[in-house]
Amino acid sequence: MKKSVIVVGGGIGGTAVGALLAHKGLKVQLFDKNSIIGGRCTSYQKEGFTIDVGVHLFGEGAKGPLQKVTELIGIPKAMQWVLSREPRPLLCYKGETSVYSRMTMARLLPPGESENVMKFFADCMSMRKKRINELYYTDLETFLNQYSTDPTFQAFIGMICGQYFCVPPNTASTGEFIRSFRGVVSKRASAYPIGGCIAIPNAYVEGIERYQGTVQLNAEVKRIIVEDERATGIELQDGTTYFADIIISNADIKNTVENLIGAKFFPKEYVERVKNLTYAQHCLAIKVALDKKVTDQKLIMHIHIDYSDLDSYVEQIYKGEIPDEIGGMITIPSNYDPNLAPEGKQLIFSGTAISSDWRNYDWKKWGERCLESLLRVIPEADGHVMWYNIDTPELVEKYAGEDGNIIGVGQTVDQVKDRRPSQICPLKNLYIVGCEAGGWGIGAELAANSAMELAEILTKE
Repeated sequence: MKKSVIVVGGGIGGTAVGALLAHKGLKVQLFDKNSIIGGRCTSYQKEGFTIDVGVHLFGEGAKGPLQKVTELIGIPKAMQWVLSREPRPLLCYKGETSVYSRMTMARLLPPGESENVMKFFADCMSMRKKRINELYYTDLETFLNQYSTDPTFQAFIGMICGQYFCVPPNTASTGEFIRSFRGVVSKRASAYPIGGCIAIPNAYVEGIERYQGTVQLNAEVKRIIVEDERATGIELQDGTTYFADIIISNADIKNTVENLIGAKFFPKEYVERVKNLTYAQHCLAIKVALDKKVTDQKLIMHIHIDYSDLDSYVEQIYKGEIPDEIGGMITIPSNYDPNLAPEGKQLIFSGTAISSDWRNYDWKKWGERCLESLLRVIPEADGHVMWYNIDTPELVEKYAGEDGNIIGVGQTVDQVKDRRPSQICPLKNLYIVGCEAGGWGIGAELAANSAMELAEILTKE
């Protein structure tokens, strides 16, 4: 008799591992509390526009782990990707626009620092894997000091680190950074999926159902059932129970241990470790609907201040103060896929990091300032804004929990590689998947790697 699996939560990790195990012949049932699949990596509808919960670009695209999952389950065409080229991404730096590349960005640094940056990049690309492995528990700031202690140099690399992991360089893992940087640079495949972010979990759901698995939405799990010191099933909020040989949680490791199961079922040191895990940072994004197409660009990086002032700007942001101008990443999803907006209209996203202490923010004022800043970069949009949504950490929290942070458990020196929580839990038959356990990489790609690792563990047992 084939093994049965229950997956709690339908984020990238949950849907991916569900598809991989269903493909291997296991009986998979996935339950998600939301009305749409995908966790953070999902999209909602408004007036004919398809709007992602976050502001996304996928570093390795069709050459990365998200696509690899579809290949492993035999449906490689379930996802289609559009590269961030034609036109090339732009950098808007202090009001001046140029092609967005490491070279052009480095040239904006003070004399001598651009050479330090290019040497750092070259070393990242040529470094042996053994040396990278030795650097996992060295923070990026310490590693950068051997190249330069200049604040502009540090801020420049720190900005890239923030884009990747949403943690500061003084806590980020050097090994994790270099490994991810190499993947993005060497594969040259940064892209966005046709259909919006929800196309990724939808592809995995297709895999689950193709191999006789089931997916239930609007099915919130009240608790994971424990019997005889092992996880045996789940109870939904309506009281319905289901049982399986294997229980996989993609519902946040903290929530799983503290709420869905209860600390009493775990060793004290494990509970303490989970309790002390720290998350990645938070994001505010505006999603702007235009009544006409005003730009052909797909991606614009907006840096409105000098690199030397980035630290003070970030400090202001993390104090909860609204800057005079707000920088960040601007994507135009409807230029990747025109079907994401009604015919003749355009959809623009702009996202920026904010403080973890976000619950008392005046979102209306933040949104207005974000829109003003966006219009400085794309002035052609002025007068054509139909409406805009202000998507806050509260929205992320609704779909994915974890205090609404951007990624999951932060990829800091004490939370990567062997120091990261394992997918295998101390409680028998219980496993964790997603951006809280195992894996490596940037954002959703971290979750996909976690899922592939767990599928390999379970199909070898």
